[in-house]
Amino acid sequence: MLKSCDILATALGLLIGLTAPAAAEGTQPVTKDMEVADVTEVHPVSSFMQGEQPAISARSVQYDEKTGRYICHGSVQIHLGDRLITADEAQITSDLSAIWTQGTARLIDGENIFCSEAIYARPFEGQAYFFGTRCKLKRPGLAIDSDSIEYRWQDKIGVFDGHVLYIDSDGEKAFVHLEYDFNKNKIA
Repeated sequence: MLKSCDILATALGLLIGLTAPAAAEGTQPVTKDMEVADVTEVHPVSSFMQGEQPAISARSVQYDEKTGRYICHGSVQIHLGDRLITADEAQITSDLSAIWTQGTARLIDGENIFCSEAIYARPFEGQAYFFGTRCKLKRPGLAIDSDSIEYRWQDKIGVFDGHVLYIDSDGEKAFVHLEYDFNKNKIA
């Protein structure tokens, strides 16, 4: 009988286009030549809204049983519906409820491109937090730099805090706190 972590390992392996081990022993890389176990229930994947189910790719993916996280290294790409998160490294909880990335991290949502050194995303809540030396938003006709960013993609709201520099066709403005409404394309 498969343990729930084995089912989740298999499910993530299927999501990233690889096969997963039938029984994960410690930290083990997921490779194409491993056997696929029959999966009848994949709860975490079904928890995502229609069209939001993740697809994950990286040069290497390992599952760490002790932490219950998938560890991804090298050219990480996480597709969440229409959004794409890229990074050098990522850790993903086994229930797919939290994603940590670091190293040239980006979230692309349509024409909005968020860049930072690290991202913490909560896909079920539709939120991402950006950290690092400088966090940036770039889109046609607009650039916003700040110390941190919270992006709520379901509401299409960006919250920029600390040394905010707002640049658009009208010039530059400085703020300590700024909320931007992407639905209305203006400061909220």
